[in-house]
Amino acid sequence: MRCASIVTVGLLSGMAAIMSFAAATAQEPAPDLVGVWTGKVEAGVSHGIQGHEPTVHEPTFGNYDLTFTLTIEEQEGRAITGVWSSPDHAEAIFGVVRRDNDNLIMVDEDSHFDGILLSPTSMELCLAETHGEAMGTWCLLMEKQPD
Repeated sequence: MRCASIVTVGLLSGMAAIMSFAAATAQEPAPDLVGVWTGKVEAGVSHGIQGHEPTVHEPTFGNYDLTFTLTIEEQEGRAITGVWSSPDHAEAIFGVVRRDNDNLIMVDEDSHFDGILLSPTSMELCLAETHGEAMGTWCLLMEKQPD
């Protein structure tokens, strides 16, 4: 009888562990990112000809007055499409929310973006851009605008 109890406890423990693992790996729905997000550079450095900034020949730290806009037009599950723009330039953007629903990656014509959602209406968005004789990295605090 004691052996049967040990087997039963072992089976129940194993089933509980499997159910716990399945619950932990279940995907929560991705956050709704559709809308207009705006922000300014908080930190950055660049040189060369940038589509959003004037030509600079020496490393230049941040353009902290320039407002950028991320318009997420469509979202299907974790995948997003939209437009990344400044007052002078706009580019199509594609992205994916990572499985943790807090981090995202995106690309446009010449940049790679990494973001982290700080709240449902706030994200830190960092990007790296290289093309021709230009390169730069920046981080921005983006705020979702009310509908």
